[in-house]
Amino acid sequence: MPATPARPPRPSPGGTPGLEAAAAAVTAAQRALTRARKELSAAIHEARQSGESVRGIAARTGLDVMTVRNILAIPPAPPRPGPG
Repeated sequence: MPATPARPPRPSPGGTPGLEAAAAAVTAAQRALTRARKELSAAIHEARQSGESVRGIAARTGLDVMTVRNILAIPPAPPRPGPG
């Protein structure tokens, strides 16, 4: 997913100059979290396909066994085609 260019903050009519910047920071953090979750899911699937046990994956990631099983129950999203 290509990054959307950030818009410069506009003056807030309500007198809260940091509102727009905070909202933009939350949006960026949400995108980063989504990307990190996808990468974690792909890495968990790869580790399992390489023969690592669910318990071993859980220990290495700090997740509990049920969470690892839930992640493995959903196939990873196919990679998106790059630009060009």
